[in-house]
Amino acid sequence: MTTRPKVAVDLTGTRVTALVTLYLRWLDSREKHPILGDPWAARVVQGLDFDFASLRSWAMDAGRFNVAVRTRILDEWVAAYLAGHPGAVVLDLGCGLDSRVFRIDPPPGCAWFDVDLPEVIAVRDQLYPARAGHTSIGASADEPAWLAGVPADRPVVAVADTLLMWLSKEQVGRLIRQVVEHFPDGELVVNAYSRAVKQRLDRRPGPVFGKYGAVMGWTIEEPEEVELFDDRLGLAEERSQLDPRLLARSPLPYRLMFRLVNAVPAWRHEGRVLKYAWSTDRRPAARRYR
Repeated sequence: MTTRPKVAVDLTGTRVTALVTLYLRWLDSREKHPILGDPWAARVVQGLDFDFASLRSWAMDAGRFNVAVRTRILDEWVAAYLAGHPGAVVLDLGCGLDSRVFRIDPPPGCAWFDVDLPEVIAVRDQLYPARAGHTSIGASADEPAWLAGVPADRPVVAVADTLLMWLSKEQVGRLIRQVVEHFPDGELVVNAYSRAVKQRLDRRPGPVFGKYGAVMGWTIEEPEEVELFDDRLGLAEERSQLDPRLLARSPLPYRLMFRLVNAVPAWRHEGRVLKYAWSTDRRPAARRYR
């Protein structure tokens, strides 16, 4: 029996976040009661020639919970959209090394596009099998050219898990406008962070982000700020990355810590999971998280 060689990986800058989030999904998958339970995380970690032990720290250990929570929420929103629109387009913007298309297993007729920088896609395509209806695109998500090959006559659900925080405000606005203008209607599901998170990372980027040169960019203080990028967008739902219902699966010391964080609105809203919608004939009423 031959052993498949590991895939070499040399990612720097914001590209390294693909390895970080993979590592955190893997940590979650090893829990007795995982929040996300990504069945692909272990085999992808094992398939890479990278020293994941270099990422180990207390902050990373705690970070697996909010990564698992936000990813599960985004998965649920994408799956719910496809249940009502089985022939829709899915854009996974800044997909990294995530197995979302396999976790959700979209129905036949769905056109799924994973979009990330060419260096990330080159690694990703060596780790996952091909599947019908799935296309990888190696490009910067905020560049307009790659959208030319994506059908424009279907509804879309566009997911950006972690991507937007590493872009500038100008890049985020350009990307969102491009997506909204390309499709007649759809949903945009994202996660976003507050200015306080950026200030902490700027002061103390830590051994991982400091070593690889990943610098955080865009932040928001209120969800309505995203609507300013395009007036067709309307906030449809907001969830916290520290959702207590999902964190009930975490070990007791972490549950107590997250309970304290959730008790302070400024801390609770440092990380948000947001759903926006648009259509040609209506603007959705906003529903706010409390």
